[in-house]
Amino acid sequence: MKTEIQTIAEKKRRTAHIIETIEKNDFFLLLGHKDPDTDCIAALVAFALLLSKFQKEVTIFLSGPVQEQFNYLLAICKYNNISVSYGKAVDLKNVSTLVILDTPKPDMIAMNEPIARLMEDPAIRKIEIDHHLQLDTQYAGDPGYCLVSEASSTCELLGYLTLKFAKKLGIKTEEFFSRNIALAILTGVVGDSQMGKYLKTSRERRYYQIFTGIFERLLFEKTVTGRGNLSSMEAIFDVIQRFSVQEKKCYDGIMALKRQSPVVYYAGLDKTQSVELFDVYGTELMVNISKAAADTLSEECGKLGMVAYYDDDALSDFIQFRLRRSARFSTVDLRGILSALDIRNGGGHPGAVGFRIKKTEIPDLTAYIETLIARIEELI
Repeated sequence: MKTEIQTIAEKKRRTAHIIETIEKNDFFLLLGHKDPDTDCIAALVAFALLLSKFQKEVTIFLSGPVQEQFNYLLAICKYNNISVSYGKAVDLKNVSTLVILDTPKPDMIAMNEPIARLMEDPAIRKIEIDHHLQLDTQYAGDPGYCLVSEASSTCELLGYLTLKFAKKLGIKTEEFFSRNIALAILTGVVGDSQMGKYLKTSRERRYYQIFTGIFERLLFEKTVTGRGNLSSMEAIFDVIQRFSVQEKKCYDGIMALKRQSPVVYYAGLDKTQSVELFDVYGTELMVNISKAAADTLSEECGKLGMVAYYDDDALSDFIQFRLRRSARFSTVDLRGILSALDIRNGGGHPGAVGFRIKKTEIPDLTAYIETLIARIEELI
């Protein structure tokens, strides 16, 4: 199980090991989780851009096409000659380092069979950077090379890593960071925390303010005005919140099933409804839109929002749950609710968690949700 790095000295040692690997090795393959969200895609792009500054060979592996609003990040990769593979075969013969980003546990990593063999090869260095802790988590990186720590997002940890890198090289922050690195890191930070609304502790809010302040300043200073380029946190957040036509239809299909309780607004999709949406919109879009719907439900409720749906039978034997907390209800850490309910197959952030239950354990989804909500109400 992933846990917080115990000392500042240990965090610095792991950061130094990662920086040394970047300086020493030449061929990097970057991996994220299946159905990547904002923070995952932004982290992949930011790390790739960092590597490209040092003329490293780098490939990003994705399981398939991503949502339209992330196209500006992938366009940056194309402009910088960074290879992006969408589930296709990748030339692995020279890969010396795997970098796993924003992925709670190994079985969630997006990869194919050849990459899985690389994961098992002890000669291949494995770096891991992630902010998911405890509950249903497990390390994928090598000991001493896992920068896994409490943060608003994985991109916040990348911000920390890159600032340390600049300091080691004796390069001023303004000179070390390109506009695109600042843009990618800021995208992940504001996207995963929903502009800070998922942050609970004073430490989380303090570090969020520090990193958004640094990278928004860099982005503004390095953006040429008058060209319509993104130059602020608000502009980035607006873009990543937009829906395509297909996404809006999927979102409306979920929201049409909305039900209310005093503490939780929720949408529970039965097996038939889930299959219909998966068939029409596909896995990746469905997964990401369910998170957006849960966000909306939480804000409408003022406390919590939840979406539940059946996974595709061909892919999984589970029912998925997405639980979100309103920005106005910041006193509750949702990870604590999962722990109190003894739900071990799940995790996330203080304001946003996901978990899954085997289909065989839920003969009646409506009854299960009603019981679950009653238990949540008792806890809060």
